[in-house]
Amino acid sequence: MEKRDDLTYALFKVLKEKEDELRRLKEEIKSLTLLIKKERRDMEHFQKKWQEEENLRNIRNKGEIISSLLHIYDSIEGAKSKIKDENFLNGLLLIEKQFLDFLKKEGVEEIGNVGEKFDPSLHQVISIDITDKDEEDGLISEVYRKGYKIKDYLIRPAYVKVYKKEVN
Repeated sequence: MEKRDDLTYALFKVLKEKEDELRRLKEEIKSLTLLIKKERRDMEHFQKKWQEEENLRNIRNKGEIISSLLHIYDSIEGAKSKIKDENFLNGLLLIEKQFLDFLKKEGVEEIGNVGEKFDPSLHQVISIDITDKDEEDGLISEVYRKGYKIKDYLIRPAYVKVYKKEVN
């Protein structure tokens, strides 16, 4: 009988060790599963962040190229008022329209229109119009040079004249 008790005790001891090992392995699996999920979330966050930064770099690069082209557009704008030949003027207007269509296709927005509220992050004040009307205070009264942006990236600010209420 003692042999049987020794064998039962040995089996219970082995069973207890195996249960402890199984519990430890289950906890290790749980811990590793959590670690894998965390790493996956980190990787997804990294990929998303990298994609956002890549998009921002692309917008900036596009903005720099378009900024260079805007000088040509400014020259076209200036030349329009000086051209007397109607055929030449029509050709220039066609080029201007193609350029504006190109800007629109690239996601470029024109900023700085008469009547808009002045925004120092988008507009640069060149001069001020004194007004006595409260509703005009802070509005753009004239645009000297149009500004442009792509999404939140400012390509160039608009040069504007702004109404300012006279303080008595």
